[in-house]
Amino acid sequence: MAQITQERDNCGFGLIAHVDNQPTHQMTKDAITALSRMIHRGAIAADGKSGDGSGLLLSMPRKFMEKSAAAEGVDLPKQYAVGMLFLTDEAEKEAIKERCEANDLKAVLFRTVPIDTEALGKQAIETLPLIYQVFVVPNSIIATKRFEALLYLTRKELEKQFADRPAFYIPSLSATTIAYKGLVMPTHIEEI
Repeated sequence: MAQITQERDNCGFGLIAHVDNQPTHQMTKDAITALSRMIHRGAIAADGKSGDGSGLLLSMPRKFMEKSAAAEGVDLPKQYAVGMLFLTDEAEKEAIKERCEANDLKAVLFRTVPIDTEALGKQAIETLPLIYQVFVVPNSIIATKRFEALLYLTRKELEKQFADRPAFYIPSLSATTIAYKGLVMPTHIEEI
């Protein structure tokens, strides 16, 4: 029997950047506006809210992440990463911890991502995964490029491990960027 591989791709994207590389709330708002103007690039369900997915890829909001981790009782070191996780069950967190440890990494926190389901349509609610952010640190002192390489390797190994679970998905696992995604129309992304 042939193995079915689920491919993920985008059908359109926009890019918002600050000429001086300064992150601002206005840039995020501009990105949301740009995304909402690309509604013609995706499908829409009969409920008028469920789309075929949209999202934002942002520079890591380090201060926010550090504050969020501290609120959970975790003080992050200078070198850390955050991964967005769409899980099918709680047991997958243990596999993520094990895979991190096998790659000289340590998952120090699984943070439940707050969401507003009012922005979601019927189909999106019915297929809503468990959404977490995993905070990952290196187990030993390593170079930044090596850290990113280990994060990438870990992500790919987990995707292969759970290939039989189409709802298992890691939108991002990085020290520099984070992806926010949802099975939602671009005009509703700000609400989730």
